[in-house]
Amino acid sequence: MYLIGSNEQATRFSGVNTARVQIAVYILSALLGWGAALLMMAKFNSAKAGYGESYLLVTILASVLGGINPDGGFGRVLGLVLALIVLQMLESGLNLLGVSSYLTMALWGGVLILFIALQNRKA
Repeated sequence: MYLIGSNEQATRFSGVNTARVQIAVYILSALLGWGAALLMMAKFNSAKAGYGESYLLVTILASVLGGINPDGGFGRVLGLVLALIVLQMLESGLNLLGVSSYLTMALWGGVLILFIALQNRKA
């Protein structure tokens, strides 16, 4: 998967069946999304297409903070897990302090813009 993200054509010339790998990744992603949908249905005891929208900003922020390049390419699971732990700790702390959820989302958006700007500056 890392090779395909880096250079798909070179990976294909190396003898890797890139189409099969991409299909397997899409299938795995769909199965994980299905599992997440089941968990959300169990939590809310109903189904609605918009239930996951509130998690979108946090998901992108955790990915960027975890070291995954938004332009594609490489990333590490450990960095993503650490970023999720830090974000959850910060969100719990802000919640205990009584900070509004709207202010928390604005803070996450500002941090996301800052980190993407810093990544673009490095490149």
